[in-house]
Formats: sequence, structure tokens, C-alpha cells
Amino acid sequence: MISFDNFIYHKSQLPEDSREQEEFYNELKLKFTEEINNSEKAQAYFKQFRSYHIDSFIKSYVENKILLTRYYESYNYLFLEHEEYELGFHKKAELALHAILQKKLFNMQILWRAEQLQIDEIDICIDFHFWGKYIASCPFIPPIEEHEKDLMKEYLLTSNEYDEDITEKYYTQWQDYEELMEKSEDGLLENMSDWYEFYDGRMGTGSFHILQNIRGDKEEVYMNINREILRSLRTEKFEMVVDERPSLSGYGENITDFAKIFETDKHYLQLYKGYEMNYKKESEYPYPEDIENAIEILSLADRPIHLLSHLNWKEALISAAKTYNNKKIVEALDIVFIEYKMLCELGMTTAKSKSEIKEAYEKDEIVKVYRTSILNGRVKNGEPEDFNF
Repeated sequence: MISFDNFIYHKSQLPEDSREQEEFYNELKLKFTEEINNSEKAQAYFKQFRSYHIDSFIKSYVENKILLTRYYESYNYLFLEHEEYELGFHKKAELALHAILQKKLFNMQILWRAEQLQIDEIDICIDFHFWGKYIASCPFIPPIEEHEKDLMKEYLLTSNEYDEDITEKYYTQWQDYEELMEKSEDGLLENMSDWYEFYDGRMGTGSFHILQNIRGDKEEVYMNINREILRSLRTEKFEMVVDERPSLSGYGENITDFAKIFETDKHYLQLYKGYEMNYKKESEYPYPEDIENAIEILSLADRPIHLLSHLNWKEALISAAKTYNNKKIVEALDIVFIEYKMLCELGMTTAKSKSEIKEAYEKDEIVKVYRTSILNGRVKNGEPEDFNF
């Protein structure tokens, strides 16, 4: 990106007095006009147009150039905003590749918990959460293959959940085995990621879901032993009193319900009616911020956008924005995948180094708690203080 710190007409180089500034820009108009009139390239360009339009064009061009000169910061910001917007799809495409890695890691977690896979870098279940956090640095996940990249493209083009399930999912959600594998009363995995289900359906890995959580159950035994140790060390017993009354929120219905009881001034009563109408409107789907985001995305679109006629205008806007967003990610995905493959072949990474990962692991407080709890449970149970179980 070009820096404007050395711009010949940088604001720091202009006269401070407003009248002197106007004189400066008037002289600059003459200079710009003279430059065009004396330019061989400009004159050659004008030969392809009707001669009586040339003078008015030059005048308009110079006025535009003066406008850009005077307000260069604003126009440069608009350019950078659009450039960042386009770069944003490159970043989202990288996150889409990370989502593929997350699924590959989750499948490895299922197999590891079922004791069908050994991984040198994994001691306990919580380690998968750690590697999910540093997914781009994970050394034991097999590289992404071409067909997996194409699978992600297919998912994006058939899904309407771009941010929710690919580019904005928090790292702990990807490897949350207990949450993702929790079954409903009907035996369904209602919390399973849409992307994970799509991958399983195409790759035939859905059968992994029936594997037992052998390793997780073993860890839970030691964790429970450690909990009993901690309970026995407590000298005081606290009895928790549970307040069965509902909580009181400082927003929405609780506010208006209280106002109806407390307020007596008719003006405030009417104002709270307006407040009630506003929060009910804000709580409706689509949310106002979703509509604003959709409009912002579509306003910068580089192609015609067509709305689905069977949806109301709000839903149609959001749907069109999501579809456009996904298409842009798909278009960026091939380039990002080429970069990814090149780095893999060179043994390079844009992520953290081994030393940085080691330091992060040693400092991870959640990992520390789990490791300590399991080892304490092992010792109390008369077993070696290690993770070989």
C-alpha cells in the first residue's frame, strides 16, 4: 500500500491561511491544465474524440484532480477500505482452510479417544483443544488434499451459514467433543457443526460417531478421584442456598414491567411504551445489525446482485449477502490453497514456531489444571504419575 507521508501536496506543505490556500489551488489548476496541454500522451489520447469536447473535458479533469488533491486522505481511505474488503475474503478463505484442518483434527480426536490412534503430541483429551487453538501450527494433521478443498467450496456454495460455521466460530468450539457429540432424546447430534456433518456425508466418516470414548472415560475416573481429594481437604463445609426466584434483567421486558408499576407520570409511561416498541423491534429476526452488515457487503459487491423473490426484503438482503460472501471466499480459496501447498512443500509455516508452541502449551492454564488433576488421581489410585493408561 502506498504511503501518502511524502505526497507532494501533503497537508503539512500547504499554507495555513484559507485565502492563501485558495490562491494555491487556483495556481495548481493552471499548472495541471498546462501539463495536459503540453503532454504528447494526452494529445494523442484526445485525437480519438470530437475536438469540441476536449476543452470541457480538460476542465472537468483538472477540477477532479484538484478535488482529489484537497481531500486525498478521504479518497485514499475509500481505496484502502475497498482493498481491505477484498483482502478480507483472502483471510476468510484461509479460515476456511483452517476449518478443514479442524475437521481432520476432530476426526483424529474421535479415533484417539477410542484408542484406535496414537499421537505423540497428545497426552490427554484437553490437548485437542490446545491444538485447535493453534490449528495452523499443528504438526501431526495430514495436509489438506485437493478434494477436501473442493469439498469446502461445495459446502460454501450450498450453505447459507458462512460466518456462523466457518469464519467466526471460536476455536474451542471446533474441538469440543462433549458438546458436539452430545445426543438428543432422539439420538441426534443436534450440536454438531454443519460443516462437520457435510464433510462426514461426503467423506463417509460419519461412522466415527459410534466409537466409544474410552480414553475420555478413563480420564474422568482420575478426575473424580482428584475431586474427592480436594473435597477431603476442605475444613469447612459450605451450604449453598439456592434462590429459586427468577433473575432480573436490566433490559427489555423487566424494564417495562417495572415502569408500569413504578412510574406515575404520563409522559414517562408513554416514553416507556416507545422503549417497549423499540426493544421488541430489535429482538425480531433479522436483527437490525444483520441487515446493516448485509447492506455494507452488497454495497461493495463487484457484480450484479439479485434478491430471491420468495423472501421478504430483509431476509432476501441477508441471504444475498451470505451467498455473495461465500462465492467470494470460494474464488479466493484456490489461490490460498496454492499458497498453503507451497508452504507445506517447503516445510514452512506462517504460524507459530515449535519453541513458541512449546512455551504456549506450558503456560496454558487449562491444560495445567487437567494435567495436574489426572496425575494426582493416578497417584492417589496407586498408579504411576504419567499418562500411560
